Amino acid sequence: MLRLRSNRIPYKEEHMVNLHVYRIRMVFWIVFVFIAATLLQFLENVSVVASIVSILLIVLHIVLYRFSYRFKYKKSAYYFLLQSSIIFITASIMPHGSPVILIGLLPLLIAESIIFFGQSFKVFLLVLLLYIPFTVAIIINYGIQELVIFIPILFSIVGITVFYAILYIKEEKAWMRMEYYIQELETANQTIEELSIKNERKRVARDLHDTLAQGLVGLIMKLEAVDIHLENGNYEKCHYIIKGSMKEARLTLKDAREVIDDLRTNSISESTFVMDVEEEIIRFEQATSIQVHKKIEVLPALSSLIKQHLSYILSECLINIAKHAQASKVEIEVALRDKVLFVNISDNGRGFNVHSIGEINGHYGLIGIRERVRILNGSIRINSEPKNGTSLKIEVPVEKGAENED
Repeated sequence: MLRLRSNRIPYKEEHMVNLHVYRIRMVFWIVFVFIAATLLQFLENVSVVASIVSILLIVLHIVLYRFSYRFKYKKSAYYFLLQSSIIFITASIMPHGSPVILIGLLPLLIAESIIFFGQSFKVFLLVLLLYIPFTVAIIINYGIQELVIFIPILFSIVGITVFYAILYIKEEKAWMRMEYYIQELETANQTIEELSIKNERKRVARDLHDTLAQGLVGLIMKLEAVDIHLENGNYEKCHYIIKGSMKEARLTLKDAREVIDDLRTNSISESTFVMDVEEEIIRFEQATSIQVHKKIEVLPALSSLIKQHLSYILSECLINIAKHAQASKVEIEVALRDKVLFVNISDNGRGFNVHSIGEINGHYGLIGIRERVRILNGSIRINSEPKNGTSLKIEVPVEKGAENED
């Protein structure tokens, strides 16, 4: 089974890429705000010292912002205190450009607090602590009458920034959930792969048992019969049995090759199920001389899966009868009723205790039959009692729309 692999970037890597792009955009925004504030300041007053100091402060502000993730889980209060101090000091050095500095950078700091804290109380406290010095700075530089203009502008920009910060947080949480579900799917996929490997091993075991093991059992039985006839001097009968054994050995080899091909390419014999049943009955009668009464209806073309498993089930049942039942008569019935295929196999042998199935090591035949019926979504009923024979009744649903088998 091919394991499904997701062609995706792991969440942590993708998150870091998105965060890196986000921070680069914000750095450009900080630089843009500083250039705009510097131009406004130069229109009124040019001071080389003030310009150099403000440039150094903005560079420090950008560096701190670039590595702000290092302060997220510890010393975050110091980070916001230092960043807000840089903003207000820069605004005081550039009084004519201070509105641009304050309105452009304070909302960015507030948005970052939402990402850092995720708690409305801490964010509200930071907004309050920033609002007070903002008001003082506007009053000092422009007068109290200008608050009517600058405060609405500030809160409008803060609102927009907070909105995008909340969207960022929601997107981050969505990525985290997606990563969790992907990891769960990968875990489930790995479990399915392991189960598929186990099921494939079981299938190989069934196929080996139903071809090589059954064929060898039949050959052993015939060789034992040859040994008995040799002791009795019945050479003509020995010759007949040996010829049949050679034919059966070739058929066993053919079946083994089909199993190997099936393991490689899932191909199966092109013969119909009815033909397989007829051939299996002939081989059984030749090997055991047990009389078989059969009633086989004309069937629709069965799927390869049903045909393969039912053929193996029939072969296993006949092998078990030959080895254990000591029967003199076998009845086989195959019929189709209301899209359900019925296969009944019974004998008049010595029977057994059905509750002992699987308790004795090495008796894999009936266990394998049950596994194959389960794979076909069918049902099986085994009736047997000591000295009263055995009957197996199998029901398998058949797909509709198939043509009759030849």
